Order: sequence, then structure tokens, then C-alpha cells
Amino acid sequence: MLLAKSCQKRFHVKNGTIKLGTLHEYRIIENEELIDKHEGMLTFYLNFRGRVRIQTQWFNTINGNGISFGGPPPILFPGRTRTHFEKLHVEQNFGPWMVLLESRGVVSREAPNGFIFCMSRVERKENCVGIFKGCDDYWYVTEEKVHDFARQLVYLLRCYLMEQHAKGNYILPPETDMSDPMVHCEYGEVNYISREIDLYGEDFMSLEEYMGKMRDMAFTKPESYSKEREYRFSFVVIVGGKLVEPIVNSVFLDSTSLMELVF
Repeated sequence: MLLAKSCQKRFHVKNGTIKLGTLHEYRIIENEELIDKHEGMLTFYLNFRGRVRIQTQWFNTINGNGISFGGPPPILFPGRTRTHFEKLHVEQNFGPWMVLLESRGVVSREAPNGFIFCMSRVERKENCVGIFKGCDDYWYVTEEKVHDFARQLVYLLRCYLMEQHAKGNYILPPETDMSDPMVHCEYGEVNYISREIDLYGEDFMSLEEYMGKMRDMAFTKPESYSKEREYRFSFVVIVGGKLVEPIVNSVFLDSTSLMELVF
């Protein structure tokens, strides 16, 4: 498998720079094919059809600041989360389990803002062509080089953040202590999931799986974007044990050191 980057010739990585955008930038980008006004943020609807048995902990999680029925505390997700029931009928409550009848829960999730780099997972070089309109060139990384590629991007981004901060060109808030920032990178395929899920009977395993996919919103998009076959690199900056969000929409890094990894 290959990780391909569709681009315009003038933005090819071998021209000397590589751009990392932010989740926020992808909400305002002008390219109609690339724009996602809800990048990193989605609202999901959980439809409990008929009588559905769920764990009390999941109920407390979906119920947000509503009435708690004891049991384990609500599950906390990274980023911002708002939850509630639009419609709720509790038929039974017995310790770690509850039975809901014809209910509907709403979960709104937003990932912390950070830098991302998006590619497409393809089988052959020929598949790199035509993924996005307006792109007349491409480059790619082999799967065997993905870890090295990610590690080098982390190094480049960390150095750039520190250098620019010292010059007064702030990528992070000016008051940020940049003596020893950490750049954390996750990479993998994007999950394309429906914004609605129907649950029946004792279908709690589907709820577990669905809620698990909601956990990392930087890697979650609606099914309508599935043609992109996206493979994503997500970078967040940690300073003093706390996540620090960028105050710019994108950065351009020197790509010279990536040349031995790309084709």
C-alpha cells in the first residue's frame, strides 16, 4: 500500500516546503472538495429503537449533566463534548444496566485544535491520479516509511515552533513556555461513520464500538467523505503537561530532510 498526496505542481513536496494545516483551517478552506466546515467536530444521534439495554455508565455519559443513576462516572472524551437526551424513557434501572424505551441521545464532539497532514491510502501509483479535482501532480510514501516520515515531521514542526517563537513569530500563544515543548503525533486511517446509529435489544456492543470511534475526533469524518480514503497525521503540542492550541491556520516546513522518504 502507498500513502499518496494529491497536489498542484507548485505545492509538490520536492519544491522545498510541506504545509501542515490545522483542523480549524479545513473548516474555512476555499477548495470545495477539501473543505469540511465541521472538521474535527460532529454531532451524533443515537436512536434507541424499542426496548434497548445499555450499561448505566453509557447512560450517564450520554445524559451529560442530567440525572445520574449511580454506577461508574461518565466516560470522559478528549476535547469538547456536549451530550443530552432529546427523548428519554427509562423503563428499568438495575445496577450496572438500564433499559431504555424509544429514546434518542445526542452527542456533540469537537477535537482540540492541532496540526494535521492528510494523504490518501491507495494500492498503486495509478490510483494517485484523480482523487481531487484541481490537483495535477502527486507524490507518495511507502507504508514501510510511514513511521520515519511521521517522526521527521514531528522533529521539523518542533524546531519550527521554537525558532519562530524566539523570533516573535508566534505559532502558539505568546505566553507559552517554549523551553521544552513536546509534539505528539498520531497517525492512521480516518474512520468514516454515520452520524446516526440505530440500537435494538441488547445491542450494547454496537454502542461500545460506535462511541469508541467518537473518542478521537481528529480521525473521524462523515461517510460522505469516504471516497478520499484518507490517512491522517495529527500533531498536538504539549507544554507542561497541557495541550496548547495553535493561533495560526497553517505552517510551512522545510521539506529537504524528507526527500529520502518520498517518491
